[in-house]
Amino acid sequence: MSVRLSVVVLAWEQLDLTRRCVESVRSATDVDYELIVVDNGSGPEAAVYATLASDLAVLNSHNRGFAAGMNDGLRVATGEFVAFVNNDTVLPDRWASQLCSGFDRFPSAGIVVPAVTASGNPINVRTEPGSDQVVLPPFRHLPSGVVYLMRADVARALGGWDERYGLASREDLDLLFTIWANGLDVIIDERVLVEHESSATADSQLDDKAALWRRNGQIFVDRWSAATPEDVAIIDGTD
Repeated sequence: MSVRLSVVVLAWEQLDLTRRCVESVRSATDVDYELIVVDNGSGPEAAVYATLASDLAVLNSHNRGFAAGMNDGLRVATGEFVAFVNNDTVLPDRWASQLCSGFDRFPSAGIVVPAVTASGNPINVRTEPGSDQVVLPPFRHLPSGVVYLMRADVARALGGWDERYGLASREDLDLLFTIWANGLDVIIDERVLVEHESSATADSQLDDKAALWRRNGQIFVDRWSAATPEDVAIIDGTD
């Protein structure tokens, strides 16, 4: 039997951060849910923790990258909704029910994101929770993929995360563009403020971060500068 929400936490080393994130999922999630921890090739201690702390663990033998790791979680998720969650986050009380409510208020929602305390893209950075749910202008304001909540069937219809980006960055922006190209909206729910330690894993684990960022940035530019409507129009709304 499926649950309302599948929470996919992607981890690569940084066990202390993963533990904090998982504890917040367990204490703050207020809908019927399953916790899926995808360990992207961490050491034995982190892999054991992922197995013991989750409802379902996906243990990769090596770091498959952000997009592939999130797709691994999506592949086994049984929820109506799926939340893609960075392990360097702490989720607040009632985060799940509030984010899920965005799909009731906005039938055209493709992704609902919370406010965050820190992010590479400042559009949804806040110092305290707000009171509104805001529809973002398409292709202009790009909230980072700290926590993305989607309908699972829509995530699958879109093909999940684009794995050509490999390690590092830009897969979240690509998913936003794909959402908009398919006539769906991105919503910021300012009522939910997620504590985020921005770039914690990338800064500590990637020796060649700058080069990877440039590579993935070029993949993004090449893809979207050459894209036609037929290339990216995968679904027609949510009906």
